[in-house]
Amino acid sequence: MTARVVALLKRAGSRDFSYRGKGLRSVASCAVSALRLMTSVWQGRLSVLYLVCSRSNAGFVRDLPAYFSRFAGVRVIVHVHGSDVVDLCRKPWIGPFARALFSRCELIVPSAHLLAPLRDLGVRHVHLCENFADHGSVRIQSAELPTTAVDGPWRILWNSNVMASKGFFAVAEAVRALAVGGTPVRLVTLGRPIGDETMNQHACYEALKRLEGQTWMDHRGSVDRLTAMQLLQEADVVCLPSHYISECQPLSLIEAMCAGRKLVIADTPALLATTGDYPCKKVSGPVASEITLALRHAMEEPASDEALQAAATHARERFSPERFDRDMARLLQI
Repeated sequence: MTARVVALLKRAGSRDFSYRGKGLRSVASCAVSALRLMTSVWQGRLSVLYLVCSRSNAGFVRDLPAYFSRFAGVRVIVHVHGSDVVDLCRKPWIGPFARALFSRCELIVPSAHLLAPLRDLGVRHVHLCENFADHGSVRIQSAELPTTAVDGPWRILWNSNVMASKGFFAVAEAVRALAVGGTPVRLVTLGRPIGDETMNQHACYEALKRLEGQTWMDHRGSVDRLTAMQLLQEADVVCLPSHYISECQPLSLIEAMCAGRKLVIADTPALLATTGDYPCKKVSGPVASEITLALRHAMEEPASDEALQAAATHARERFSPERFDRDMARLLQI
């Protein structure tokens, strides 16, 4: 649950049934919260319940008291923050149970590409509320794109966790090919190595370590938000050719659009829904040769593009905290 949603609910005088802690403390807290919830439902003191759901099997079971309150006449609003909710509904054992409960609730999803699959699975009451870009005192501003010829190497930013399925190593190979071919280029990478279905964490860490000594590579690791936003403003292009199975609406792309950066993305439903009409270079996935070509095409375009700047203005409106608050207040009816 985001701080903005918490603030909205507190202003509406809501009660909090969330659990806290880790390990056994988390289990105990969850049991106490479930008991408090069921007591409030039994006493008729609850009419609307807002749930930020889990998409894992164990998490779904943990959330059952919230779903069951629907049978007592409570309006249950389920906020889903990942695309793997569709996979949960398709699982052979727990899937039918999940679909039956979701079909009785209202779902809020952050990306338009989830609407049709959920409705096809029988979950009819699905609403869209896209995420927002908000960094407190760090403002995302659209700046005129720098020119490589004047300002030095072409700056490509990786602003996500280091994962093979997100296309990190394909991007690195594409940048290496550009550098070997004589193109002045620098890959600035943020985030930490994480394992996935393609490469485990140890292998990912070792592969990253082998790249860190390259002259065209500048790995910063995990940085604070101010540093990340400064690096974004200095970047020529942000690259995310991700095929990550749970990719939904990457914050790195939202921030890049709001800042008016050029983009190279994979043409997956999740990333296409996120970028919308924003001008992008599209590749089929984490394929180094395609990414190299897309980056070359991005370099050939004018550094100052009126269409890109207009798209950035629209993105800042689309992903503004104020728009998010309005949408959530309307969906929660508060």
